[in-house]
Amino acid sequence: MTTSSEAGWPVLRRYDAAHLARIAMPLGGIGTGTVSLGGRGDLRDWEIVNRPAKGFAPANSFFALRAQPAGGPAVTRLLEGPLDAADYQGPLGSTTRNHGLPRFRECEFAAAYPLGQVLLSDPDVPLRVRIEAFNPLVPGDSDTSGMPFAALRFVLSNSGPAPVAASVAATLQNFIGADGAEGAPSRNLNTFRESAGLRGIALESRGVSPAAPQSGTLALATTAEQVTYRTAWARLSWGDTLLDFWDDFSADGRLDERAADGEDAPVAALT
Repeated sequence: MTTSSEAGWPVLRRYDAAHLARIAMPLGGIGTGTVSLGGRGDLRDWEIVNRPAKGFAPANSFFALRAQPAGGPAVTRLLEGPLDAADYQGPLGSTTRNHGLPRFRECEFAAAYPLGQVLLSDPDVPLRVRIEAFNPLVPGDSDTSGMPFAALRFVLSNSGPAPVAASVAATLQNFIGADGAEGAPSRNLNTFRESAGLRGIALESRGVSPAAPQSGTLALATTAEQVTYRTAWARLSWGDTLLDFWDDFSADGRLDERAADGEDAPVAALT
């Protein structure tokens, strides 16, 4: 029985910040493999490469928000809630992906499979964010239910009196050729494309054998009409590659293109 709702979506159960660490809601069509939406808003367990892959997450793959109220300073945040204390245990500190980026302070997960929502808020961010995720599950329609995609919608709600200019960024490493245990990317390529109602980046490989279990294609796409993108990140020294992306996005909510420079696993980014 539905206990409550968020913006018209059914909610069977809510989880507060103290109970998010082990949540992972699978997203993907029937028989297509899945990527899971974590309780704090991260994407984890990328099991789309013909094998189980619990714990596999490609590097530099995340969502981020830049928001600037009229007459005020801009803020940029990873679209994820705070890390659990256990994420910082161990001799080398945190090994969690993107652990050094600024996050939202408050987070909640609302579940009603095949629907899931991550609710984010922060007193220093002028917007509340609701990440709505769903599967292509249509009872009795196997063709539609077997489409290989995960759908996420980012709903931004103004929490103050001033209008806010906002931009959402999505990044995805082209990991084709790797499955979390075996294989490696080889001469992977990202290309910006547009079609009816969609704009985004096609991820493919020119070096991975088509016969390899890790072979295939990916797409990072949006229905938004105003987009900027990178087909690759800058190839800089340790740490500076991520910093270059973060500074570029934080400056104005847009992205400038970078050259792949022979990288085997270039990172695609779309705003």
